[in-house]
This record gives sequence, structure tokens and C-alpha cells, in this order.
Amino acid sequence: MFSCTVKSILFSCAALVLAGCSVIENSHRQKEPMMADYIVGKNAGVEAFVAEKLDPESWGNVVGSGDEIMWRLESGSIHFHLGKFKESAEQFRLAEELIASYDERAVVSLRDAGSEAGAAVTNMNALPYRGFCRDRIALCIYKSLAYLGEGRESAFRAQLRRLRNEQKKIQADYAAFFEAEQAELQKARKENEAVAKEKNPDRTPEQLAAEPQNAVWAAELKNINETAHRGYAEFLNPAAIFLSGLGSLWDGRYDNARIDFKRLYEAMPQNPMTRQYYVTGLRMADRPVPAELQGVPAFDFPLERNCVYVLLANGRGAAFRQIGIHFPVMTAWPVCEFYPAAFQKLKVSSGRKVYESMLLADMDGIIAREFQERLPGMITRIILSTAIKEAAYYAALAAAREISDSSVRAIAMISVAALGTAYRAAVNTADTRSWELLPKEFQLTQLPMPGNRCVSLTLEGMQTQKWEVQIPVRAESAIIFVSAVNEKNIRYHVFPLGGK
Repeated sequence: MFSCTVKSILFSCAALVLAGCSVIENSHRQKEPMMADYIVGKNAGVEAFVAEKLDPESWGNVVGSGDEIMWRLESGSIHFHLGKFKESAEQFRLAEELIASYDERAVVSLRDAGSEAGAAVTNMNALPYRGFCRDRIALCIYKSLAYLGEGRESAFRAQLRRLRNEQKKIQADYAAFFEAEQAELQKARKENEAVAKEKNPDRTPEQLAAEPQNAVWAAELKNINETAHRGYAEFLNPAAIFLSGLGSLWDGRYDNARIDFKRLYEAMPQNPMTRQYYVTGLRMADRPVPAELQGVPAFDFPLERNCVYVLLANGRGAAFRQIGIHFPVMTAWPVCEFYPAAFQKLKVSSGRKVYESMLLADMDGIIAREFQERLPGMITRIILSTAIKEAAYYAALAAAREISDSSVRAIAMISVAALGTAYRAAVNTADTRSWELLPKEFQLTQLPMPGNRCVSLTLEGMQTQKWEVQIPVRAESAIIFVSAVNEKNIRYHVFPLGGK
């Protein structure tokens, strides 16, 4: 960020050119047509909307901008939903490369310095979208399954073997990101010492919520905090841990599977399914079962062969929307927007037996917890940025008043007032960028491979949905992935595993 001087005004025009298109119109609002199509099952409309954003020849494309990663992730999602797995894997690969390029960049670089300057005189959207931890881990999950959808089982298994280290790397990368952010914020405070002292940018979310004019923020903060309690420590995603453990089982590395299933159990210790996976892993690795789990039975069928896993991607995941917060200047602010679950559970019938899905990963809890942890830095940035723009505006007015010629002075003051007001209104935009084509939660169930290789899927919600699914003869095992946005937009994919 830069000091409150003429530099702020000079940087503003460049910032608007260099920043992503979310600087003027917030991302969540931009995506309204796309999400409107998505929730009514017009998936071709979603695909076309995203494709236009990533077409270098189209007007308003985001290629090369700070928003590109976000749109690559959305593209990977809609292609996966449609069963276009080659295209999906490619978009996730491109997103991964962009994320790596941001992470490998020096902490202080010309491009990043320009982004910081842009954020100071515009808003947080001038900073490149690097993807939340939730995004990065979900990317690994979807990319691995996209490989399987392509028929590249070896690539799928290799990706699963990397999942554990990928999660550790993501944690390390974000620790470095937070450290760099704190250093940058400290620098910003020093460069804008007078503004920082007057506006107190280090206020807590609760202090802002205590202001009478911020009742909306107070209610939203309570909702965010309650949802964050459902998240997991260290940005863990239990769905990734589960897949990592499953990959170890298939490779015969039972002790590695035990370690992953232990982490799964520790993330959700009261979940009957995670307890059963952990006990099964312990027995397969020939390890003792803790006293508190002695009554938990292991699965009575093999998990590493002749097994069907059914993953449910349920509902529409959390997004961010814009509200106003006063301190006392009204400033656009992002808050988590949560949507109701599309279905309660998935039942899988095989012969006379029925298997019910259980929660595997609460994606809303994951993003709410991460948002909660990032709030202090976010508050400091937004307050400083707003204060800098306000100070620059009043400095420009004061400079106009010093003009000796009265007629020129009047024109200058009117111009500064009009342009300054319009500019501040235009860039008073919250950073609502996120990967919106994600589910609210993942659920899971598992069962032995049926003799007739046929299962019945029943989704229970406001409207019950039912399908008969045939598993290919060539598959030794299979993953059935059910993507259920709502009753109007449901797709399922059968991924064969092993066999010939």
C-alpha cells in the first residue's frame, strides 16, 4: 500500500486497468446469471458463460487478470458436472499452475507491489485471487476424480498418493502467505501512520459488530462463527483425507491408510462412519484398537477390492455476498452466504440391503472457518484502503481551495467533488470472489460389489429422486459420484476401478 499523497491518485487509473473486472462489479453479482442457470439445470448456459470469461478473444475476458484462477476453477467444476473429464482436468491443471506461479513469486515483486498499490486506491479485488485453502484442496479432489473419469487410473492413483503431502503443502503455503500479509500490513501502517492512528484499522470483528449501525454485520458474524465451528483444524478437508487413505488401501500400504483414517476419525470423532474406518484401518495394519473404540465393528467386507463407494456432492456451496459496514464511512464488505442442503441423505440399495450416506466433509464449515481466520487481516486492509481513498479525496479538495483564481478554483472544486465522489462509489466494492460451483457438503457410503452389479440410488429431500445404476463388468471396484445441486440439476458418474 502507498502513503496518502498524490501517488494514490496517480495509481488509481493504472489500478483500474490492471485489476480484475471484480474491482467495479463484485464477483458474486457477476455470477448471478451463471448461478441462475445452474440451479435450474441449464448446464449448457453455465458452460457458455464460463467459456466466454476464458476466451481470450471475447470482450471482458479474464485471462491474465487477477480473477483467472477463480474462473478456471468454475470451468473445471462445470465440465466435471457434465462428465467432460478431459476438459475438467485441463482447467484444474491450468488453475494449479497459476496458483503455483503466485506462490513461487517473491514476497516483494513488481507485480505484487502494483497489486498492493491498486488495492490501496481501489479495493481488495485489485489483489490476485489465489484461491482459499478450501479451493486448493477441493481442486486436488476433483482433479484426481477427473483423471479417473478420463480412464487414467494410474494418474488417479498417483494423485491420491500426493494428497497427503498436498494438504501439508497447502498449510505451509498459507502460513507463508499469512506471514507475508502481516509484514505488508505493518508496512502499510507505517506508510500511512496518521491515517492508521485516526481510523484504528486493527479493530476486531466483534468491535465492528458492536456499533449500532452495523446490526447486519453483527447478525452475519454470528452466523459465520456458528458455521465455522463445523469446520476442521488446519484447513483439513476430510474428503481428501479419506481418498488418501483409500489410495493407500488399494496400494496395500495399510499403515499409511491407518494414519489417514486416524486423522479422519480425529476430524469427526463422533461420526460412526469415521470411527468404523479407523477401526478397520487399525485391524488391517494389525494395530491395537483403543479402549474407547472397542465396541466399534470393522467393516465386514473388504474395502480394497470388490467394493462400491458412493460419494454425494450435496447442494450448493457457500459463496460471498456484499453488505455495508460503517466505521463511520460506509464500506462494502464480504460475508458468507450459505444455502440450504438439497437433500438429506442418499440411500443405496443392493439386493435387500440399504446403505445410507453419512457426512464426509462439511464444505460450508471449512470456508467459514477459513474466512473467520482471515478476518483480522481483511479488516485492516479494508479500513486502511478506505481511509487512504478518503484522505486523498479531501487532500485534493484542499489543494483545489488553494487555487488563487476564483473561477478556476470553483471549477476545480466542483470537478474534484464530482469525480472523487463517483470514483469512491465505483470502487466501493467488496471482494466476493470465490469458487461457487462447489457442493455444500460431501456424503459417503460404501457397500460390497453386488452380484448383479446393479445398485439403486435414492436421494431423499423435498422431492425423492431415484435411479438404477449399472456398474461395468470390467470393474473390480467402482466409485459412483452423485452431483446433486438440487432436484432440477442432478448428475451421476460411474468410475470403474481395477479389473480389465
